[in-house]
Amino acid sequence: MSADSQTDSLGEKLVLFQEKHHTTDAAISLASHLSVEKIHGIKMGKYSPNSEEEKLLLEFINNYTEKQ
Repeated sequence: MSADSQTDSLGEKLVLFQEKHHTTDAAISLASHLSVEKIHGIKMGKYSPNSEEEKLLLEFINNYTEKQ
């Protein structure tokens, strides 16, 4: 799998996650400590996250619990 397809995959996961949980780029940014610009860039396919950034985002997505 190329780096581009990994990024697309992560971008797609972010979009699907946001649709399911009604979250914004800003909310993900605050939780992951990545900039809003990076989150947006990943979703748009214009920014390739390094392995640590990707790990942070995947952990956030996989461990997310909605606040009630």
